[in-house]
Amino acid sequence: MPDCIAATATRAVGGGLESREKDLIVAAEEPVTSPDQHAPTPVKAARIAGTVVIVMLLLMLFGNHEGNVESIWLIGIAGLLAVIMIIDIVLRRNGLRD
Repeated sequence: MPDCIAATATRAVGGGLESREKDLIVAAEEPVTSPDQHAPTPVKAARIAGTVVIVMLLLMLFGNHEGNVESIWLIGIAGLLAVIMIIDIVLRRNGLRD
């Protein structure tokens, strides 16, 4: 009975050793690429999008909400995005980031 279960499990997994050998051959033929071989990140588009998001978050301060909890969250998230963008600009200017 255990042999029958093992044979069924082998078939369910994918055919056993033959399929694993095919997977290894396919993986060996895959070219190795480094991150600099891929398309560069569109930095200008990311900065424009970040600026638009910050402006939209700050424009939400003039909504019809009561209390200051929403305002604190909006200002905090906009400030965090601004800090991330400033750090990115400084790192790129100093050559520490591609």
